[in-house]
Amino acid sequence: MEHYFYNFSTGVDVYNSLNELHRDQNSTAFLISAVGDLSKVSFKCPLNDKPVIFEKKLEIITLSGYVRSNESHLHISASDENCSVFGGHLLSGTIVLKSLDVLIGVIPNLNKASIGSSRHVASPVDIYILPDCPWSERALKLLDSLNVKYNSHIITNDEEFNTISNVTSISTFPQIFINNQFVGGYYELSNLASKGNLMDLIY
Repeated sequence: MEHYFYNFSTGVDVYNSLNELHRDQNSTAFLISAVGDLSKVSFKCPLNDKPVIFEKKLEIITLSGYVRSNESHLHISASDENCSVFGGHLLSGTIVLKSLDVLIGVIPNLNKASIGSSRHVASPVDIYILPDCPWSERALKLLDSLNVKYNSHIITNDEEFNTISNVTSISTFPQIFINNQFVGGYYELSNLASKGNLMDLIY
């Protein structure tokens, strides 16, 4: 890993500047450490598209994530004068007050592999779930109890959330498809099973 130490001066847009660094097609840049202050922070809370913006003196607590040639995923948390801490997905419009020191590590030829994010089997059933969602867990248990094979897809970021919600027009989970047709969530699945119609849809 190669290391780079940068100082962002007054007025620099943190998000835009980070995204311009090390956009090499064959490398991934990781934020290792960040110390500095802000005059403005702009971020997005998980699963919420509306940006949150604060304009006041703020101290950076954490700045983390990565930048690749075709994507970036950056998080920030900051504290105000009352030691209240808030943060989320870093957005453009986050501005350095006096100074920001950032340590970045760059790894060449790094491949990203998915581990445990989905389960792929030969089945017409696809279920999209949220981590630690009780209704998602109930749906999985119901399918398992019926010995129904399924492909599970864990929603881990806003992009995945918006992609599936744009298809179904709902924002609750789980979201279940049978033969590429959206059938609903846990209650709809349970009703299909209790009425004996689930297997007819699958087979």
